[in-house]
Amino acid sequence: MRLYLIRHGVTDWNNEKRLQGKSDIPLNAFGELLAKETGEALRDIPFDLAYTSPLIRARRTAELVIGKRSVPILDDPRIEEIGLGIYEGLICKGEGSGSEFFSFFPCSGIVPAAGRRRVL
Repeated sequence: MRLYLIRHGVTDWNNEKRLQGKSDIPLNAFGELLAKETGEALRDIPFDLAYTSPLIRARRTAELVIGKRSVPILDDPRIEEIGLGIYEGLICKGEGSGSEFFSFFPCSGIVPAAGRRRVL
């Protein structure tokens, strides 16, 4: 079995360095183009099934990668991005709640929960 992991295409919030979390932000034109190009590059891969987050940016990426192939695309909330609460929509420059912002989401990455490793 081979497993292909594909990140969603670009959104305007990615370009603006905004924290997206579970905010349902759509792909922008460049994100759609990248997803189509990824689908073209993977056109010879015989996908049996595609799982996606229910967020529109992930779902649309999957649709564009799969293209006209007859492959089921299943939404699975277990792979949805983590919620960032009141920090969603903020730009990672430290605005918001002072040191609480950096405790929750330092600009160098997400702090893992106790007992977990950080993956970059």
